[in-house]
Amino acid sequence: MDTTRHSRWRDQLAAVASQPLEYCPGFPEIAARWEDWWHFRAARPLMMASTSSRTDIYWGRGFKFIERPQQWLDALRTQVANTRWIGELLPRVRVDIGPEAPAAFLGTPLHLSESEQTAWNTPNLSSWDPPPVFRFDPENKWFRLVLSLLALTADDARGRYLVCLPDMGGAVDVLANMRDPSLLCMDIMDDAREAVKTAALQIADAWAPMYEQVIDTILSRGAGYINQMSPWSGEDYVVPTCDFNALIGPDDFEEICLPSLRRQASNAARICFHLDGPQAARHAGALGRQDWVRTVQFSPGEGTPSALAKLDMLRGLQEAGKPVLVMAPLREAAELARKLDPRGLAIWVQGNLSPADAAEFEDIIKHLPDSHA
Repeated sequence: MDTTRHSRWRDQLAAVASQPLEYCPGFPEIAARWEDWWHFRAARPLMMASTSSRTDIYWGRGFKFIERPQQWLDALRTQVANTRWIGELLPRVRVDIGPEAPAAFLGTPLHLSESEQTAWNTPNLSSWDPPPVFRFDPENKWFRLVLSLLALTADDARGRYLVCLPDMGGAVDVLANMRDPSLLCMDIMDDAREAVKTAALQIADAWAPMYEQVIDTILSRGAGYINQMSPWSGEDYVVPTCDFNALIGPDDFEEICLPSLRRQASNAARICFHLDGPQAARHAGALGRQDWVRTVQFSPGEGTPSALAKLDMLRGLQEAGKPVLVMAPLREAAELARKLDPRGLAIWVQGNLSPADAAEFEDIIKHLPDSHA
């Protein structure tokens, strides 16, 4: 780890966190609460939700404006201005080109769909013979576009709101986008197992300069940043994904996925691991044993909206010293706050809350358990 670079970033983040934001006057106090969460010493659970004040504006991800930067920024900033950010949820504009952006940065064809509000890669890794070599070209068109949007947003965000990173991905998830998840499963059961492990480590090495340039682009302009899972951090951090782990068992996860994730983690001061869905939850024990995993964000997954069903898993992570950030429906928020350790707990009720639901959520916040009581 380059300690000089991380020290500079820490100073830049501290300067941002010391001042209110136009769209979040209480930002310094909220930033301090997030720091307490990272250190497992929060006075109460951190609570996150939002509600919009208008329906007559554009609420998409910005794909249709992606090649018209100022129009793109105007549309997304209008969303910020017409959102009420509740609790510890922070105002942000996200530079979003879909999941696993590094796959596009490494040359995998990328498609954005405004009509479906989604994005995907066309896999282009057809064979392991000869073994692929992954080299990052800083002039890649998608990377240059992302850097230009980050610069534009950071200049506008300074003192007003935060910049949200694109999905910077985990190496094996990036590889799955380049190869195809089903083929990658066959590869690790076949004679390409070692090639997959080597490729993931190469991608982790290629990821490092992407990460450095993305963070520098924002912080050098005096703006602050968060990742898609929304914690503020007084040190640089990233949310590596490994959604591919839902398709494999614990032994394969530790052998195939953890080495490249560990290598990515060595380039960031902090890691918040994204654990997505009930099948991925089987790997919580392995994550709890990794000292480089600082915190874990858990999404119950499509069709299984209950975080309460994973209370034992979440408690296990907390007992291993990992603060957790849990996605949950409103009806579960109060119970989760009562049943998990408030010192290392954040709860995000996603979606656009109605005025009545927002009022209910704010009432829950007023009655939260206090770890200092």
